[in-house]
Amino acid sequence: MEAPTEPSNVNVNSRVPDTGTTTSSLMQYDNVYFGDNPMVQLKVGAKEKIFYVHQGLICESSPFFRAAFTGGFKENSGSITLEEDDPVIFGHIVQWLYRGKLETLSKVEVDTGFDYWMTLFQLYVLADKYGIRLLKNAVMGLLFQTHDRRKEKNTETHKPPQQSCITYVYENTAPGSQLRRFLVTYYVWHIDLGWFSLSSTIEWLETIPAFGAELPQAFASRAMGASSPFNDRSSFNESIRD
Repeated sequence: MEAPTEPSNVNVNSRVPDTGTTTSSLMQYDNVYFGDNPMVQLKVGAKEKIFYVHQGLICESSPFFRAAFTGGFKENSGSITLEEDDPVIFGHIVQWLYRGKLETLSKVEVDTGFDYWMTLFQLYVLADKYGIRLLKNAVMGLLFQTHDRRKEKNTETHKPPQQSCITYVYENTAPGSQLRRFLVTYYVWHIDLGWFSLSSTIEWLETIPAFGAELPQAFASRAMGASSPFNDRSSFNESIRD
C-alpha cells in the first residue's frame, strides 16, 4: 500500500510546543517522602524484567498502582507482575517518574522515524492504561514536537504516522481518546487529499472503520472554514485535577 504523503503547500504551525518534559514529576507530588518510602518490585513482560520503584511515587502518580499496593485488594506484598506490558516502554515510565523527562526519547531516536512515532503511541497507551495523566500530557507534547519537525527533510519524521500506528492506536484506545483525535487531525490537515482516493487507501480504511468514520466530520469542519485543532494544543491535554 502506498504510504501517505503531505502536500508541499501546507503551512507549518510555528508555535513552539509545550512538550511537558521539563517539569519534574517529583515536583508534582509534594507528599512523597523518600527517606522511609519502601520500594516495590514490578515484573514487566513475558521475561519479567524487574523494576524497583518507590511505592509512594508510583502510587501517587497512578490510581492503578495505588489500588494495587495500598487498596482494599492488596495481595501482592510489594510485588506485582505486568506480563502484558513491554519492558522497554515501561522503562520510559520509570525514567519519567524519577527525572520528569523522557530523556531517552532523544533527537537520535527521533531520527529513526516510524519507530519513534510508534514508541510515543505505545507510551501514551501505557500511561493511559495506568491513569498517569501527567505523563500522557508529556507524551502529547512530544507528538507535537515531532509534528513540527515534519518539514525537516533530513530526518525520517517528516513522514506521517503510518497505517500500523493508526491501527495500533484504535485497537488500544477508547472512543474520545485524545490520541485518536491527534491522528484524525494530522491526516485531515496534513495528508495529500489524493491519497484518500487511492483504492488501497479505501480498502485499508475498511479494516479500521472507527478511524474512517471520524474523518468525514473533520473534513467537513475544515471545509467550512474551521481552524486546525492543532492551533489549540492545550485542548489535547488531560486535566490533572479530579
